[in-house]
Amino acid sequence: MSKRSKRLKLVLDLAEKKKQQADQFLAASRQRVDNDQKTMAQLEQYVSDYQQSYLGAHAQGCTGAQLHTQQAFLQKIQDAKAAQIKAMEQNRRELDVVEQHWKAAYARVKGLQKLADKAVENELLEEEKALQKQLDERSQAIKTPFI
Repeated sequence: MSKRSKRLKLVLDLAEKKKQQADQFLAASRQRVDNDQKTMAQLEQYVSDYQQSYLGAHAQGCTGAQLHTQQAFLQKIQDAKAAQIKAMEQNRRELDVVEQHWKAAYARVKGLQKLADKAVENELLEEEKALQKQLDERSQAIKTPFI
């Protein structure tokens, strides 16, 4: 049977692979949240710019059809903002779940690492005791001519 530290090393390697996957999921999720924030900022800037041009056009006078078209377009932008807010909320919830998964994977790796280190330490102590026992037995087996 192989040593306990070798068996734990295999389990540790698997846990580290899962943690690496969790790292990738966490990075991707954070990137989505960052992209959502950038998109929202762009939408808000676009709404602000369009409202300014809308007010400028309205001050100069416009037909009812032009006014209706501008209001419909402004409503579409507002709808896009509402959809973006929902997407942001969903991605934030997903990020929370992914962070919890990452924390669990990280804790598992750390725990297994401590366990593997302890197993190696115990095996080294056992080897040292066995070596000392052999040395003691050999020293007792050798007869000195003086006694």
